Amino acid sequence: MVRPARPTPAAPGARRAAAEGGGWPARRAIRSLRPSFLFESRPEDEGLVNLRDNENPFAGPHRRYPDNTNRPLVSLYADALDIVEGHGAAAPAPPEDWRWGPETILLTRGAGDALDLVFRTFFEPHADAVAVTPPSFALFDELAAVHEVERLRVPLLGPGHDRLNVPALARSGAAGVILCDPGNPSGTSLRPGEVERLLAAYDGLVVVDEAYVEYTGRTSHRHLVPRHPNLVVVRSMSKALGLAGLRLGAVLAQPGIVAALRRARLPFALPAPVAAEAAAALADPAALRRGVELFTAERDRLAAGLRRCPGVLWAGSAAGFVTVRTECPAAEVAERLRVAGLAVLPDPMGWRGHLRFSVGEPADNDRLLAVLAEDGVHIDERDGPS
Repeated sequence: MVRPARPTPAAPGARRAAAEGGGWPARRAIRSLRPSFLFESRPEDEGLVNLRDNENPFAGPHRRYPDNTNRPLVSLYADALDIVEGHGAAAPAPPEDWRWGPETILLTRGAGDALDLVFRTFFEPHADAVAVTPPSFALFDELAAVHEVERLRVPLLGPGHDRLNVPALARSGAAGVILCDPGNPSGTSLRPGEVERLLAAYDGLVVVDEAYVEYTGRTSHRHLVPRHPNLVVVRSMSKALGLAGLRLGAVLAQPGIVAALRRARLPFALPAPVAAEAAAALADPAALRRGVELFTAERDRLAAGLRRCPGVLWAGSAAGFVTVRTECPAAEVAERLRVAGLAVLPDPMGWRGHLRFSVGEPADNDRLLAVLAEDGVHIDERDGPS
């Protein structure tokens, strides 16, 4: 069978020239799409009787469709970010005409949904390639496969897996670079200035997954968005904010990018009860910040204990977990812990020879450290390597 010729993708620079409204141009199919449900408001908000939305007026409290733009929740989230991140006035000031709001923030059903939406909106199947930087989040590879986008692997550099190979990424010809900072599964954060170096050298779309950024102590890359129309920052409310059961994430980008994503996504994306629960949590960002501080203190205590364990060769602890490289095969250590009633993740994201530990309650972490201190994670000289 003769395969049809693959379309030739436009070079990143030519694509940027085609951008509308600030940002990065969407796929051809998305640019020509005219969604049927791109409602900015409900008729009731304009003092009109709603005979438009095919709702059942005789049903119960959930008979109405949820807000399609989530403006009140976006505003709460935008106001809470500086406090939750813990930087406040230390963060760089945006341009005078910049506003964080519904035009620059799109709420999604978790960070995974945000990443899927980015692939669906901006990368042409059978034509584009994206660059990933292993060790990195396995979902990047899965989404590229699902959307039939080629993957180019450009590994992170340095013993701490904290540097980008900027020249290789700039020469890759990829339509986009997908980064995870802080890294999952590495648990390390990129060195300061690495993303800026990439943005200065590379003309494609740069997507940074910041699911764990609140745990790092560094300033979010979202502050680069106002000056970089090809930057997309993806955030999660499942990790540091502790709202995993609500499945909420966000895309922070320039208005043209957010408008394209909104055009491509399904309507009424966030259920009204989810939005209400999230609004209640975001109304007290100081409490959310205290939760982050408690978590990071316990994470650092766990990491220090793990580094003292025999056979631990390296540990990454800048994210919402601790990843270690072990002298003994990771699967063996994980099995020892399972026998002791503790479940951990060996070879996370296929990263052989490593173990990823979620941060538990102090008593559970003490139990973990006690088991490892007794059994170790090193090769027993009596048995030799296995």
